[in-house]
Amino acid sequence: MNKRFVFTLIIMLIASIVPKVILNETLGYVPVWLSFVQLFLLIIGCLFCFFVEGFKPFLKFAIILVTIILGELIIKSISKTSIWITLFEGESFIDHFGSSILLKLIMVIPVIFVLLLLLKSSKASYLTKGELSIKASKIGFLGIEDNRISWGKLSIISGFLIALGTLLLTLFTVTGLSVPSGIDQLVVFFPVIILLALANSFCEGVIYRSAILGTLKEALPKNSVILIAAVFFGIAHYYGAPSGIVGVFMSGVLGWYLCRSMYETTGFAAAWFIHFLQDVVIFSTIYLLFGYAN
Repeated sequence: MNKRFVFTLIIMLIASIVPKVILNETLGYVPVWLSFVQLFLLIIGCLFCFFVEGFKPFLKFAIILVTIILGELIIKSISKTSIWITLFEGESFIDHFGSSILLKLIMVIPVIFVLLLLLKSSKASYLTKGELSIKASKIGFLGIEDNRISWGKLSIISGFLIALGTLLLTLFTVTGLSVPSGIDQLVVFFPVIILLALANSFCEGVIYRSAILGTLKEALPKNSVILIAAVFFGIAHYYGAPSGIVGVFMSGVLGWYLCRSMYETTGFAAAWFIHFLQDVVIFSTIYLLFGYAN
């Protein structure tokens, strides 16, 4: 395996939630010093890229990972302030999920700033709409033929299919295909769901795709860059729904597909739309199934 790809994979894993998962599963808690250790190791990685011949193209990637960890430290500090605790001390959907997404929005600001500083343009940072008329390359296991359908059309079709699949999977595994109560309250709350889904899919798109693709596109081949970003996104959902290895695999496959759309269109829109629709389904399901509609 290429040593540059291995180096990239290692520092990505350091910046991911893998260390948190390992310590939480073995010790039963995550030590407060872990983020500082991650930060220290990533700074060592930056120095390694700067001084070791052949690794300088990976310096931007290491710097953006440092920025992500610093962003996590910032939002951890904010979430522990008395003002924040007072604002979101309730048990509502907004208190639980709205506050979390607001923290992500705060975290993503320095990531965007550093990304634009490093890459000098929004297009190189994968922060523009992208060329949706670009036709997708072959994805054999999905039956997508080479240069037959544009990413604009494909994002709409696949977005709704993925959202529908997510809905049916949830209904089948959780409710036994019965419709949960509280639909009338969901209709009233739905505009908030839309806003939260837009914000969450945007933040995760920047952190798990734009930041990775933008800083690695010139350093690694297409498939390697997409794989790194997909694994980073998949690992982040270890404690998601579904959780564990199954959740990582499913999120990783989705991440791979979203990253591919971004890489080929050189933009954000197709992946954002697909991710947004799925988040609408997930947030609506959580709202209904966990008593927020009562």
